[in-house]
Amino acid sequence: MSDGRFDGQVAVVTGGAQGIGLAISRLLAERGATVCILDLDEELAGKTAKGLGDVGPEGRAYFGDVTDEPGLIAARDRILSDFGHVEVLVNNAGVYPHATIRELTVETWNTMFDVNAKGVLLTTRTFMDPMIEKKYGRIVSVVTNDAYIAKPTTPAYAASKAAVLSLIRTFALELAPHQVLCNGVSPGAVATEKTKTQKWLVEKVPLIPLRRAATPEDMAEYVAFLSSNRNRFMTGETIVTNGGWSMF
Repeated sequence: MSDGRFDGQVAVVTGGAQGIGLAISRLLAERGATVCILDLDEELAGKTAKGLGDVGPEGRAYFGDVTDEPGLIAARDRILSDFGHVEVLVNNAGVYPHATIRELTVETWNTMFDVNAKGVLLTTRTFMDPMIEKKYGRIVSVVTNDAYIAKPTTPAYAASKAAVLSLIRTFALELAPHQVLCNGVSPGAVATEKTKTQKWLVEKVPLIPLRRAATPEDMAEYVAFLSSNRNRFMTGETIVTNGGWSMF
């Protein structure tokens, strides 16, 4: 039955305590998932997870550094001990330091790739085994519109997210025989609590054909579809969700 709900399923959301990750966590919970929030800020993640009980099953928080493979394995094992299964993984955690080509340090470059690209690799291969065993799973990675364009103001961010585009296709091919579907969502301008205070968001809105920034809830809808049993035949793809920005 393809009803788009997640009753009885466990969903892991990295960086799920705030911003787009919070909207994803809330929508998956609203549709019946038990959401496990994997976050560096375990206290905030705990408050968020508890609050999910207002809309669906109460969630659970786990400390998770996506660059630390042993730590991820330990978190996965705790989740499996608590619930016994994982059907959905959302790779949402990421960092976005602003540094132009001239300003960019090797340290910043390495941090971007460690979190944004290596983090997706490590988290996916940590959580794919329970899905392979079950012969069912959905893995969705949050990318960005910047992965498709020249970005002199944030070259490391754009490049690290472009690497995720490639990883999504590789995961999809590797896991397709096990009925685990791997896709991505590439947001453009999203009005999170953090970006609402930033000048670039106001500057971008006139360039968007829909004449508004997306909300985190807009992005959550796409992630929820790709994570659900309604998505039965799409894998290896990344949906560009930027309000028509890329048409120019």
